[in-house]
Amino acid sequence: MAVTIRHARPGDGEAIARTWLSAGRYYAGLDPQNFQVPRAEGLAEFRDDGIRQGAAGSLYLVAELDGRVIGSLAARLEFPEPDADSQLTRDQGRTRLAVDALLVVQEDWRHGAGAALLEAAESWGRSEGAEVVRLDTYAHSPVSVPFYERRMGYRRRAIVFEKPLRSPDHQAPA
Repeated sequence: MAVTIRHARPGDGEAIARTWLSAGRYYAGLDPQNFQVPRAEGLAEFRDDGIRQGAAGSLYLVAELDGRVIGSLAARLEFPEPDADSQLTRDQGRTRLAVDALLVVQEDWRHGAGAALLEAAESWGRSEGAEVVRLDTYAHSPVSVPFYERRMGYRRRAIVFEKPLRSPDHQAPA
């Protein structure tokens, strides 16, 4: 059966929470120092609240396979900055589609849900006047990096550097 894409609606929170928990297990397995499995308690309600509040210029989609929600996507529009001509990057003067999260339950990878979600978001962004789409992913993911670059045609544009200023076990003085 084919993957179908639809707008998220209240009641999808439990299924969307499953996508977050699956992603948490995957990324925490790759890098437990930087990722964690989200707390499951209240996660479904939190996701349902986000759907109900749906701000203008935002998009929340789900992917279904055989009637089950197996993936989710959250995106939003970013509009040109008023001082864009004073900025260094040209994108500040463009309408941008920002993909904040694209998650598919790990057991359902490779059924086309991620591609279908991203293509639907790109189409929506284009129809809303977006000129470019931006997203980020974990640089060391052997799954998401090839997905975006090889399958979806994205290219790397920036590198985010990080340096801890405290050891993880450091406690602030009382």
